[in-house]
Amino acid sequence: MGERCLDYEYEPQCPYSALKIYLGRVRKGDAGWPVNILTPNVTEANILDALKNGPYGRCVYRCDNDVVDHQIVNMVFEGGQTASFTMTAFTEANYRQTRIFGTRGEITGNDSQIRVFDFLSDKTEVIETELPHASMLSGHAGGDYGLIDNFVGAVAEDTPQRILSGPQETLEST
Repeated sequence: MGERCLDYEYEPQCPYSALKIYLGRVRKGDAGWPVNILTPNVTEANILDALKNGPYGRCVYRCDNDVVDHQIVNMVFEGGQTASFTMTAFTEANYRQTRIFGTRGEITGNDSQIRVFDFLSDKTEVIETELPHASMLSGHAGGDYGLIDNFVGAVAEDTPQRILSGPQETLEST
């Protein structure tokens, strides 16, 4: 077994092949996430170089990557409301999908719209959303920028209440 996808004969049959995930997207004309994480100048040659020499070309079964690939969290809030959160890396969807079910309706959302369905009126309100333009700060659908903006604003304006979590919560979320 090779240390890198490029060195392993099983690579074409591997569902986690870095060649398929990154180079396959480039060959289809996709230069956005996750391809642009490997190199700021997305070309086939640069992606191949990154897979040969960088961390993203390592065999998923032979590397030390211990990032969570699936998670389910069940929560009970003070008023007795419950929620469950499911995260999975193994999905066809590239963006987050949100589904909230309540007593009076449901809310669904993705990278381009939020839909609010009212059980009483049987009506749906559609709210179009816009992802930030692709940049170094557009990660997590603009959430990365929001965190940075709040932190910088809190420091610049001396308004610590703009930082919504403390050191312990922040450490636990990494």
